[in-house]
Amino acid sequence: MNVLLTSVGRRSYMVRNFRDALHGAGKVVAANTSAHSPGMYEADVAIVVPPSHDPSYAEVIEQLCLKHDIGMLCSFHELDVFVLAQHRKRLIDAGVIPVLPDFEWAKICLDKYECGLRLQECGWQVPWTATTLAATELALAEGRVRFPLVIKARRGFGSLGFHRCRDLNELRTLHRQAQIEIAGSLLQSFSRPADDELVVIQEMLVGAECCVDLVNDLTGNYAAHFACEVHTMRTGESDCVTTIDPAFLGDLPVRFSQMTRHSGLWGMDLMMDHGIPKIIDINPRFTGDYAFQHLAGANIPAALLAWARGEKPASAWLQPEVGMRCYKDLAPMPARSRGIE
Repeated sequence: MNVLLTSVGRRSYMVRNFRDALHGAGKVVAANTSAHSPGMYEADVAIVVPPSHDPSYAEVIEQLCLKHDIGMLCSFHELDVFVLAQHRKRLIDAGVIPVLPDFEWAKICLDKYECGLRLQECGWQVPWTATTLAATELALAEGRVRFPLVIKARRGFGSLGFHRCRDLNELRTLHRQAQIEIAGSLLQSFSRPADDELVVIQEMLVGAECCVDLVNDLTGNYAAHFACEVHTMRTGESDCVTTIDPAFLGDLPVRFSQMTRHSGLWGMDLMMDHGIPKIIDINPRFTGDYAFQHLAGANIPAALLAWARGEKPASAWLQPEVGMRCYKDLAPMPARSRGIE
């Protein structure tokens, strides 16, 4: 089986993980807008494609799948997931297993406000959130929320539009600054929301931050979940973590997986607030923290390929070691000697 990894970017380690899982019984094909991303140099075949907001993108990916006999597709970027999720049936008809959310969930996960509302409806805790300055100032006046607050992109990724506010003057100034940053970002190529839909304002939580990996099989049945505590972040991604026992979450991961019926791995970011886990983000794709769980013994690429073959994954692939401290490093690497299409 050949595997296509779209928006591969800097995730060269994920290319290696899939190549190792294939054991020579297939190729890893990488697609990206830049020929010189690290993931492109690691792949068996690397193909430069238009950006995912280009009208021709879905057609390009479909033709790429047919040309290279792709059996499975995974995406590593929120906006790419959002676009490809709209074409899941098209990919399935081309003989591909798309490890993608359905479009409804792709849309919900991209919108932090709507995602929070959906989670609250299901009984889970989320930070206090507003979409306008007026609503926030009223809540402050009524004592329903207090400083510090955080501002971030309502539909965004990484640290887009992220600011901390300690008082009303900072809130007003940084709110406008965040709107300007988001309006000038790549996000505007996908949609053009009104100014009052650009950001969310949330209570700032000060407890430990955790990342949870939620794994379902290819038919949407719960398979496993892992967790790590985040010590440091860099450009919106976990940079140093310790893998931890996810038992503190109770049955939340199982209930969440049963609700979404997603395939493959999704990431859940949460923060502890006086002992209560509050969900701050859902990422319907392989996330940056999965790399640490892979180091600790998980092997979701191998599990996905086993499920695709109708086989049961090894239990060890779904049971990473707890208590392992991991970090990301910057290391120069020689490019593999092959061309990029």
